[in-house]
Amino acid sequence: MERSADLGPSAFDDRLEMPRLVLRYVVTALVTLIVVSVITAFVSRNIGTREAIDDANRIATITADAAVEPALDDALLDGDPDAIVQLDRVVRSQVIRGSLVRVKIWAADGTIVYSDESRLIGERFELDDEAIDVLEGRQTESKSEISDLSGPENRYEDSATKLLEVYMPIATPGGDTLLYEAYFLYDGVVEAGRRAWLRFAPVVLGSLVFLALLQVPLVMSLARRLRGTQEQREHLLQQAIEATDAERRRIASDLHDGVVQDLAGVTFALAATARTVEGPVSTQVAQAGDQVRDAVRSLRSLLVEIYPPNLYEEGLEAAIGDLMARLDPRGISGTLRVDVSSDLPLDAAQLIYRTAQEGLRNVVAHADASRVEVSVEQRDRIAVLRVKDDGCGLDPNRIPQRPGHLGLRALSGYAATKGAVLFIESAPGKGTELRLEVPTP
Repeated sequence: MERSADLGPSAFDDRLEMPRLVLRYVVTALVTLIVVSVITAFVSRNIGTREAIDDANRIATITADAAVEPALDDALLDGDPDAIVQLDRVVRSQVIRGSLVRVKIWAADGTIVYSDESRLIGERFELDDEAIDVLEGRQTESKSEISDLSGPENRYEDSATKLLEVYMPIATPGGDTLLYEAYFLYDGVVEAGRRAWLRFAPVVLGSLVFLALLQVPLVMSLARRLRGTQEQREHLLQQAIEATDAERRRIASDLHDGVVQDLAGVTFALAATARTVEGPVSTQVAQAGDQVRDAVRSLRSLLVEIYPPNLYEEGLEAAIGDLMARLDPRGISGTLRVDVSSDLPLDAAQLIYRTAQEGLRNVVAHADASRVEVSVEQRDRIAVLRVKDDGCGLDPNRIPQRPGHLGLRALSGYAATKGAVLFIESAPGKGTELRLEVPTP
């Protein structure tokens, strides 16, 4: 299975731009603000809800101890109308107010001995386990829960109104235990949670906004420093490339005007000597002349690789063609196809040439290939170079660790400074394709 790797380092591809960095910071700050707001709302509402439920328990306890229990009469258990009227007067004047909207008092057998909803008085319903625990003394504290309005004892309640019920034990003057049940509007509980959120929100959100605004100058200062460092690094890289070009030109010039010319003169001298002597000496001199001429040709090929004058004089196709001429002596057949406009920028042509040079060098040194295809085409303002071989292939993710591939790493960084991207697609035994995408005007 073939795999692909982008060789362009992120340090070059992800160029720091002030607007983009500020936008990232703003988005991050907004996301943080939203997340913290949601968490704060959830926590504060829960706290407020618990406080409201605790308040409901306190109200139920106070009304039970201070108003309802003192007004109880033992005759209430027998359904005495006077006892019911006396208790009803107290409940309506002192208990039912605000969010407390319903009161029920149960006997141990499940009979409702009193309710402000008079239609329920005298009816008997099955008590749940928690109510029985309260009546039998196994739980002496108040208990609260959301009312089940689908129960028959709640049939007179508005099913659209959510209620919180709180119940606890109370005692008649004769010592009988009854179950006091108070119903509260749950909207009041929710409103308490909302009020708690509104108390927390200004402090929490205000602090976050202030902290975010406080960090903006620091972020912008850091961005400017990073951008300056990046520009300095790119400038140093460009200077290094230009210095390399200058050094290549100097070396090529020195070799061409010095050693190559001297060796060319030697070949002429040896040829002349071979014509003036006879016998075995003549043959040896001729062979020496041939060897020197071969050395001169190799040096001239090396000069073309070091500094290709035909790239600037004859164009990209001729320069890459000269590079591919080195493949035949090594038993590698190659094809070249170049289809680019004549106004291709020189820096793009230089980058394509260098990439092709590095790719062919790796084919010769590492690929063990028998065929290589090189193509350059231009479409949609992008020039694309492909160097594809049928060699042994490799794992592209391990290229930085392979000896001899430092050229690709340096080349990928240089390509990134030009806005180009370098890719490699390969797999063991499947050959390798080196691809360069260069933006053009």
